[in-house]
Amino acid sequence: MKIYFNTKAFDCLPGKADLDVTDNIFDAEMLVLGAKAEKYDELKKLKAIYRFGVGRENIPDELLSKGVPKVYFPGEDTKNVLFESTANFTVYLILRMYYGAREGKVDTWEKFTRDSISNKTLLVAGLGNIGGRVAAKMKPLMNVTSYDILKNKPEQLRPLIESADIITVHMPSNEQTKNFFDEARLSWLKDDAILINTARGNIFSEDALYKKLSSSNVRAAFDVFWKEPYAGKLKEFYPEKFYMTPHVASQTMEYVKAGFADILNIVHSHGANK
Repeated sequence: MKIYFNTKAFDCLPGKADLDVTDNIFDAEMLVLGAKAEKYDELKKLKAIYRFGVGRENIPDELLSKGVPKVYFPGEDTKNVLFESTANFTVYLILRMYYGAREGKVDTWEKFTRDSISNKTLLVAGLGNIGGRVAAKMKPLMNVTSYDILKNKPEQLRPLIESADIITVHMPSNEQTKNFFDEARLSWLKDDAILINTARGNIFSEDALYKKLSSSNVRAAFDVFWKEPYAGKLKEFYPEKFYMTPHVASQTMEYVKAGFADILNIVHSHGANK
């Protein structure tokens, strides 16, 4: 089964060399899909698609209903590794952004006095599989509040944003959440608030965020962007006010190996059905 990878996530695994990998997407019988979409109608030989990730925004609904090619998503074990890996990376970003600006300067041996993080408030926006894990991991360290669009009323959001020192976002990407954090909602932030985004870039208005970072002491750390690789205007604030990582929150060896096991299962199932 000829396989085309449109993600480099599996390049670290020697086992990939044992597969029938093609560099020509039009020869592919199976497509291993990252965050980038493809022109699926042009892939006439395609029998299977494996979406390495939980987002479905790059897979049209009509493709899911066709049946051929058959679309596969990570198994439960793989998803749990993804959720845990992303939550752990989010915790790292929270602590990095909070302590990074307060750790002092080695060259001048200047010490900065900081507030204890235990006296700060973290707002977790989105309490799904990842957000719920982040909340549980951070509760021993600081005050944690939460907002979920499926559970909370819209009028509950503003006071939560106004009282938060750090906001971490874990919402899915859909019409309801696109530009969810617009100029109006960003205006509710504390002047020195910290924003963390390991969900999807388009949950924030890029223009509104640029305006907010330009006019306040707000800082942000993003692992996801409006277009990747990201080369937009917010790069001018990197790294102090807009810290960036190249969409690696879930990129652990454990997650890659679990995803590769999914791929092998799909290949074997199609071989058995010949």
